[in-house]
Amino acid sequence: MLYAIIPAAGIGSRMRSHIPKQYLPLCGSTVLLHSIRALLALPEVARLVIALNPVDPWWPQTCGQLSDSELQRIVTCEGGAERWQSVQSALQLISEQSQQTDWVLVHDAVRPCVREQDLRALLDYCGAAGVSTSGALLATPVSDTLKRAAVDGSVQTTVDRSQLWAACTPQMFRVEELLAALNQCAQSGITMTDESSAIENVGGAGGKVQLIPCHKDNIKITYPEDLQLAEWILQARLPSSFLSAGA
Repeated sequence: MLYAIIPAAGIGSRMRSHIPKQYLPLCGSTVLLHSIRALLALPEVARLVIALNPVDPWWPQTCGQLSDSELQRIVTCEGGAERWQSVQSALQLISEQSQQTDWVLVHDAVRPCVREQDLRALLDYCGAAGVSTSGALLATPVSDTLKRAAVDGSVQTTVDRSQLWAACTPQMFRVEELLAALNQCAQSGITMTDESSAIENVGGAGGKVQLIPCHKDNIKITYPEDLQLAEWILQARLPSSFLSAGA
């Protein structure tokens, strides 16, 4: 069985908005709603767990835009102060009914533009027989020239980018293995910036995680200008007939 998690308990302070970035309006709904529907578009996803801030007043507005059939596949849980804590909380809920072989997708609440074909590539890889890794994640090869800065802001050195990738989401792992990795990293004080970093440190299969190339428009909304870019991306995917009807 396939589960999915969206950690959505953050406050998004870098957006300079009083509304958390996952609840900002985007093409007639919210950022979070687009991310939710991207995952629910996969019929394989049996249950989507959304980890929310315990004092979240915005969720009911997004929830109210979901259909009954969508709501039947969604449950919520209390998130934590850190991303990994929200994922851990959701995994604990899932583990109460999951089997040892079940997989979970973990997707950023603020990546509303992920493409279905990239999601399908991730599922196809992890679902293939004989997979020798713990799981996989969507990622893009780094194309910019990278500089390492000195303390005073000057260039210290140019970094070789030939083997560097920018991690995206979703990231896909076995439910039990990811939960165990998060728990072990937390106990050991290991910093986890994403799910892959937990698996890399303490996961099974040698901590090996596969990179699955995805489109660069799978952007993460972090700064105000990202919201406009996401709107352009989503509007560009609308059928021309829809755009003509709305003109």
